[in-house]
Amino acid sequence: MKPADLARAALLPVTEFVVLVPVMLFAILATIGMSGGLLGILVLILLLPPIFRFQMLVLEATAKGEVPEPLDAENFSFVGSGWALFPLPMVVFIGWATVAAGVRYGDGASSLVLLVAACLLPASLAVLAITRSPLQSLNPVAITRLLKTCGATFWIASVYLFATSWLCLQLDSLPLLLTNLLQLLLSFSFFTLTGALIKPYDLFEEVYIADASERGEQEIRGDIERTRVAELGHAYVFISRDNRKGGFEHLFAAIEKDPDPVAAWGWYFGRMLAWDEQRHALFFGQHYVHDALRHGESVAAVKTILRCRLIDERFKPLPEDLPAAIAAAENSGNTELALVLKRG
Repeated sequence: MKPADLARAALLPVTEFVVLVPVMLFAILATIGMSGGLLGILVLILLLPPIFRFQMLVLEATAKGEVPEPLDAENFSFVGSGWALFPLPMVVFIGWATVAAGVRYGDGASSLVLLVAACLLPASLAVLAITRSPLQSLNPVAITRLLKTCGATFWIASVYLFATSWLCLQLDSLPLLLTNLLQLLLSFSFFTLTGALIKPYDLFEEVYIADASERGEQEIRGDIERTRVAELGHAYVFISRDNRKGGFEHLFAAIEKDPDPVAAWGWYFGRMLAWDEQRHALFFGQHYVHDALRHGESVAAVKTILRCRLIDERFKPLPEDLPAAIAAAENSGNTELALVLKRG
């Protein structure tokens, strides 16, 4: 990786507006929280989850070579994207272990704990971003496999973590707001650099690093369900803000990554039908029909058209899909639907 690329990645929290603005917001809220009192403590407690969640989402986007998505209300929720919150207990544990080692064995022991953490934490975070599995992020096999793959350059992340941590400790003499801002920028800089270091290896194409033991079918179905719920919730944020195109594009990308894309189309369509505003489901239904016809799933296409026409009898597939939809209706024996579609 070229030095210029590393510098660009490290400076991304400053140069990328969608990251810089949330960091400034976090710094202001952290300053309010550190002002003291019960309200301040509450602000800090509520602030930690969105900071860690957004950092992981930024790391994931950087590793994929994508621009991070803007901060939204979902980031402040205590549900959804639970995997992205896992660095919080990891950091708490490292802090506790450092203090405990220092009290029991002296400064040398605490420094050793920090050194080990600096070596392993970046790899653990990278595995977490790739697999979205907290268990995998603690799996020595997965961590070792990642280090073997990226070892030629990944050591830079550990050095950078140690350097940024040291810099953060030197900022205490500055005004509180400036200290918080610079510390957050350095923290986010570590996450973006870590993401950039694994990007050249296309590890996201592997999708999954195998668990040490086989997972049951029910557990796998549960993981798929939770992922779909989170993806639909994310899309709803876009759609509810009059950005249907952005919401649909997010779902299309999620369907492409889904282990069962055919079932995913039906799942998302069914959940949209339960929304108060069903017209979004009708527009999504047009894309569902398009995909079903493209893959020869004529029965699913006809059923979807009929379901949409129960909501709005004016519903029609996309213009380019009308000939195939008419043929599918005729082949399924639904001549009435075929005639309606022919009337245009």
